[in-house]
Amino acid sequence: MIVLTGASGGIGSVLVRKLTEFDEVIGLYNKTYPQKEVKSNLIYEQLDLMDENKVAWFIKKYEDQLSKITVVHCAAIKKDNLSASFKVEDWDNLFGVNLRGNFILTKHLLVKMIRDNWGRIIHFSSKGSEEGAPGTIAYSASKTALFGMSRVLCKEYAKFNITSNVISLGAFDTGLFSKLSQKYKNEIVSKIPSNKLGKISDIANAIKFIIDSEYVNGSIITIDGGT
Repeated sequence: MIVLTGASGGIGSVLVRKLTEFDEVIGLYNKTYPQKEVKSNLIYEQLDLMDENKVAWFIKKYEDQLSKITVVHCAAIKKDNLSASFKVEDWDNLFGVNLRGNFILTKHLLVKMIRDNWGRIIHFSSKGSEEGAPGTIAYSASKTALFGMSRVLCKEYAKFNITSNVISLGAFDTGLFSKLSQKYKNEIVSKIPSNKLGKISDIANAIKFIIDSEYVNGSIITIDGGT
């Protein structure tokens, strides 16, 4: 069973459909109602990942279906501003979605993974967050923090056949990229050796690889076309 967060987002809404090609999927969303498809192996569930009681309720509701769990942390928000002007409440909200929600869901799913003696934890980071672009103080901090979180998880739970890895994404033809100005889009594409954006199938292929590879653990897999 794959549990995908951010199933109504730009990348998540497309990725959730690709993942049904090789497993059952629960697509989690918070506020935005996803465009639902009728698929026998796809369930959508509304869930506030920052509310631990609701996450615990979700686990209990689906406890009979949750086996051989792969959790894919796709939910994320981005808000930019220069550091001296960045509001503390915006910082807290961004870290809540990008990091705290990830931790809470992982924490509760780990109990089931340990019992099954199998699990895959996949975090989504951003190649852009590693570059430290001006204005991205909160986003970059939250996304690079996933590297440390993943390394700890991989060492704590490898003995239970549970792996934790990070997929660091470059520019794709959906998601946050679609909200950029055309000028900035052209600049990004010009830095990619192939002059092509990534496809959702590239991400799905990486997820399938991680699921099938028990010795891939604590890794950062970058999908950015070579930028």
